Amino acid sequence: MAGKKRTSTARQVARERVMLDFHHHDALSEQVTEPLRGNLSVVKQSGSCLWVASDETDTIERLTTDDWRSFGQHTPYRLTDFFDLPVKGEVDVEGLSVDGDYLWICGSHSLKRKKPSLDEHGVEEALERLTKIECEPNRYLLGRIPLVRDGADGVYTLCRSAPSNDGGAELTAGRLKMDPAGANALSKALAKDEHLGRFMAIPSKDNGFDIEGISARGERVFLGMRGPVLRGWAVILELVVAEKGHNAKSTGLKLRKIGPEGERYRKHFLDLDGLGIRELSLEGDDLLILAGPTMDLDGPVVLYRWPDAWNQREETIIPRSRLERVMDIPNGVGTDHAEGATLFARPDQPLSVLVVYDSPAPDRLAPNGRGVAADVFPLPAKRRDDP
Repeated sequence: MAGKKRTSTARQVARERVMLDFHHHDALSEQVTEPLRGNLSVVKQSGSCLWVASDETDTIERLTTDDWRSFGQHTPYRLTDFFDLPVKGEVDVEGLSVDGDYLWICGSHSLKRKKPSLDEHGVEEALERLTKIECEPNRYLLGRIPLVRDGADGVYTLCRSAPSNDGGAELTAGRLKMDPAGANALSKALAKDEHLGRFMAIPSKDNGFDIEGISARGERVFLGMRGPVLRGWAVILELVVAEKGHNAKSTGLKLRKIGPEGERYRKHFLDLDGLGIRELSLEGDDLLILAGPTMDLDGPVVLYRWPDAWNQREETIIPRSRLERVMDIPNGVGTDHAEGATLFARPDQPLSVLVVYDSPAPDRLAPNGRGVAADVFPLPAKRRDDP
């Protein structure tokens, strides 16, 4: 960009592939009409499990491994077994985070504009579809589900409730209260925000409000925004989420007031070269940020490091000079759109990053109609001039 100087160059790194093997979609619920492997939106590791979600289902998928070269033994978990959701249908899960005893789940909180197709619609109908904006209430899910060891070493399962591993209070599934009309406590709190409020009514693919990453530790939660990007600056929301009360199925969660004027959130603005946020992962006190295009297009995907992000206790504006550009993630033309990433820890190997893709290229697809290859990139050492 003219007038801006890059503070670091993304390091090019070698990659390997790990196969993810799902059940055939015909063996899943009637809601799943296409192979899961083509619509992966997020991935997170716990032990020898990968937790994966598609943005077109109402389930979380567990894959496990015996050899660390492939993950299979697919187990789907329906979110309606843990939460009362406003309506039937997809949740558009765009964020997962593993924090000790809990798996956190976040929907996109976004609106969507109908997609025209000249192969299916005439010009007049296509133009009409572009005027239609839909609100799907399940997208406003922000909650957590207890993670419990499932016998085998490193394998976990999801439970509605479970004893605490440290002898504390019982672990229970919980979420923010959801409005059947399409809202929750977070979206209501943001409706009058001076930066974000006006974007709440804009669809996600139009630079509207769109969550695509979550990283949680204790009660603190970071949410990454694919959009809006404001004059090239991406947004991270910080929340403190506490328990509120119980019902028959789950625990209510609430947002504490943490903002400078009593808001139930803090805002952090980051210069990511004009990209939006696609995924977040805490590594120690640093926050790793997968960034990519906000709009529905091919474009660069970059992994950044925000050093010492965990120790921020005020709203911030983070210039490029305070970020490390860790690596570029290869992207295709019309294929291989990086959607999810997780820190990937394997026995006796250095820490790496595993990436899953939407619209995977044909060479990633297994002949069995179920499997798809994810990429694994070594995580470069932290830059020495970072704190």
